[in-house]
Amino acid sequence: MRHPTLLAAGAALLVLAGCQPSNKPQPLTGADSTAIAKLRADFATAWNRGNVDGVVTLYTDDAVLQQADTTALKGSNAIRTYMNSALGTPTRPTLAITSVALNGRQDLAVDAGTWTLTPPAPAAPAKGAAPAAPAPIAGKYLVVLSKQPDGGWKISWHASSPDAPMAPPAPAKHGR
Repeated sequence: MRHPTLLAAGAALLVLAGCQPSNKPQPLTGADSTAIAKLRADFATAWNRGNVDGVVTLYTDDAVLQQADTTALKGSNAIRTYMNSALGTPTRPTLAITSVALNGRQDLAVDAGTWTLTPPAPAAPAKGAAPAAPAPIAGKYLVVLSKQPDGGWKISWHASSPDAPMAPPAPAKHGR
């Protein structure tokens, strides 16, 4: 009569196994997507106000920032130095950000999109018509965000580059 006992034990194990939590990561929730959209908007707002601290606090302490015009910057201090340079002028361009794709799971997300920097119009000359405003600069970004213990999101890796083509390499010089 051991056989029915084994069947009952096996059935109990199957039921218990079905009650175990799944190891599969859960997708982003609507609240997560909303929080990430707010972070994106907060970034643009802080940039447009020249608020370096406001921008830097959106990054993790060990974040990496890769811009087309710099080497990879790692950590808050390096990012702060870069942002002081980028935002430390009253003639800084206005930033607009558009997300194209957001994907992730409960603790990690990737946001990809485009940005536009619109330079301020130059001051009108003393005589004559106002000069034409400089053309906006457009580009793309890829941001990796990580969920923090408090439930908020921060940027842990940020890569960005302008859409303008890279300058061609200088022709090789042939010596004689």
